[in-house]
Amino acid sequence: MKTLLITGPIGSGKSLASRVLAGCGMPVYDCDAQAKDLYRRHPELIGRLEQALGQSLRESEGLATEEGAPALDKKKLAAILFADGEARRTVNSLVHPLVLADFRQWCLSQNGPWVGIESALLLSPEAGATLDCDAVLFVDAPADTRLDRIIQRDACTREQALSRMATQKFDSHDGRVSRILVNDGDAAQFEQQVKDFYQSLEK
Repeated sequence: MKTLLITGPIGSGKSLASRVLAGCGMPVYDCDAQAKDLYRRHPELIGRLEQALGQSLRESEGLATEEGAPALDKKKLAAILFADGEARRTVNSLVHPLVLADFRQWCLSQNGPWVGIESALLLSPEAGATLDCDAVLFVDAPADTRLDRIIQRDACTREQALSRMATQKFDSHDGRVSRILVNDGDAAQFEQQVKDFYQSLEK
């Protein structure tokens, strides 16, 4: 079984590419979604993050972990990550090894020649962990297009969206990148490009 990394900057359309690939028959593991579930399944991770960052990350009310303790306050954690590069590296070093271990376990229950893993960070030096991939799909889009998408998707201000974009450093010319697809607004054309790329993997 081979592994495809689906990556690219925030607002580029990685999730759309993943959905298209899934529709073609490729199982895709979403790192962001699974990381959020890991906080629920591994409440000790929240404690390790709090100790490393020196502040509480628990919700004052609402959801709880499986052990009944207050759940992670994701908005509070996100605010810290976008504002503090050192804190972001610390969190990644704690979370990403667990995510990749979960991904490898997930792969054991999948069938077919390829599996995908969607992650914005795994090509970044801030990832905190590495993954050997057989191919890398880099999804990109013009900065203004990504900015508009982030504002609309996350209901945030322009300044907040720009701050999130600024935290990510990408090199689409990284030698590990197999294909670059630009998602500049024509959804049908982009989806066809993803399907064509999938067919090229099958050959």
